[in-house]
Amino acid sequence: MRLLRIAGDDRVEFLQGQLTQDVGKVDAEHAALAGWSNPKGRLLAVGQLLATPDALLWPLPSDVIDGVRRRLGMFVLRADVAIDVADDDVCGLIGIDDGQATAIGDIDVDTESGATGATNGVIATRLLGDPTRALLCGPAARLSELRERDGFGATDENAWHLRNIRAGLPTIIAATSEAFIPQMVNLDLLGGISFTKGCYVGQEIVARTQNLGRIKRRMYRFGAQDGDSPLPGATIHGPDGATGKVVATAHADDGTELTAVVAIDIAAGPWFADTAGTAPLAPLPLPYAISDSR
Repeated sequence: MRLLRIAGDDRVEFLQGQLTQDVGKVDAEHAALAGWSNPKGRLLAVGQLLATPDALLWPLPSDVIDGVRRRLGMFVLRADVAIDVADDDVCGLIGIDDGQATAIGDIDVDTESGATGATNGVIATRLLGDPTRALLCGPAARLSELRERDGFGATDENAWHLRNIRAGLPTIIAATSEAFIPQMVNLDLLGGISFTKGCYVGQEIVARTQNLGRIKRRMYRFGAQDGDSPLPGATIHGPDGATGKVVATAHADDGTELTAVVAIDIAAGPWFADTAGTAPLAPLPLPYAISDSR
């Protein structure tokens, strides 16, 4: 991950017209999941939005962040907004105590709200949707110092993706950019969409999908044997020629796990990673419910 930094006096108003989230609610005490879509409602990026006194910060996957910066910058026009990719590193911490506030270095990290703590150029926040993890942003040397001092090892990228899959948190990378509307990856179930704040890019599609009950496809979790798991953006195959699209995949102790967007009414499958039906995908639970009524 890398860190997108949005500064300037008009930053909140500007992002309010771009992101799915009510940016006005994001402050030092409250982070929020947010998505950014194209005019057709297809997601370009998803991540946890953070606030500091002088900027909004958006950790995003490295392979999409430069494209998001360029494309988002096209909408700035005369607004007092500056968008850049920060030099700071972003790392994830796994195994945080989810029952109480935790100190990371000199930073007290709140248990639920995603409050942003900061000291000596380092920012820490709980990961919304999985409070046993935290995001740490700052100079690489300082992050390494804090991890070593407080006993946190460097987080393996695969382990981080596996935890996202098990928490039902979507990740949009280059291979899946513009593939899904927000509800397809359950962003509404995770509190990542405001249906009251007014217009933003893609809002018409997102609102129509919600209001007319047209959410026909959702993101589900599956398990696969090692060697059988398709990559993000790949197609999986279901009943009667139905197909789904992979969102994310990661290695697990007993094979691999993945999330994929499939039709709600046939989510139970059977699903396969190949057209021949020789690589079965086993349905696995998510930590939140998906209604079969939409």
